[in-house]
Amino acid sequence: MPLVPLRPLMEAAEQYGYAQGAFNVNAVAQAKAVIEMHETFRSPAILQGADLANAFMGGRVDFANGTLEDKKRGARNIANAVRKYGEHSPIPVVLHLDHGKDFDSCVAAIEGGYTSVMIDGSHLPFDENIALTKRVVEYAHDRGVVVEGELGRLAGIEDAVDVSDKDASYTDPDQVQEFVNRTGVDSLAIAIGTSHGAYKFKPGTKPQLRFDILEEVGRR
Repeated sequence: MPLVPLRPLMEAAEQYGYAQGAFNVNAVAQAKAVIEMHETFRSPAILQGADLANAFMGGRVDFANGTLEDKKRGARNIANAVRKYGEHSPIPVVLHLDHGKDFDSCVAAIEGGYTSVMIDGSHLPFDENIALTKRVVEYAHDRGVVVEGELGRLAGIEDAVDVSDKDASYTDPDQVQEFVNRTGVDSLAIAIGTSHGAYKFKPGTKPQLRFDILEEVGRR
């Protein structure tokens, strides 16, 4: 079947109370393996390409300095690999941009064939995050692509950017409803104390998970 947007999978997961994994791929073999394993379990599959992965797959060895053209080329390459196996699969397959860092990165992914994008403006002031996210939403929705935003910052390393524990911040539930209403995002990544990376490699650290924030955001 054709690749599908992310939102229907998230709605099903919420309705029936299960977790839905998402797996980053940087090569054709990885895309094939993820889809085949999900077929084994008869589960929908979310495959993700990160912003830097698009630059790398576009032929940029020093991918941290990838240009917009590198990312467009790479997004097409990743999308073609996912479509090669996903369009002939009996399960729903989503291709999602993981942590798009700016408007142009999201455009590159959408033009390349992604069915869902994340715009991560969590490092920006609140109103600037809203403005950037809203711009992406308007562009994406006009093309049938869904959008994930982010409010609050996770500690750890994401796309070669190290966010220290002191720079991480919990999502403020008071801001969530305003953010969603003003941007029109389909889903929202929030920070409740989770971190990128494995805590077992950080002696003396322990995550302080704020499930009360998660519950309050869900209620609102």
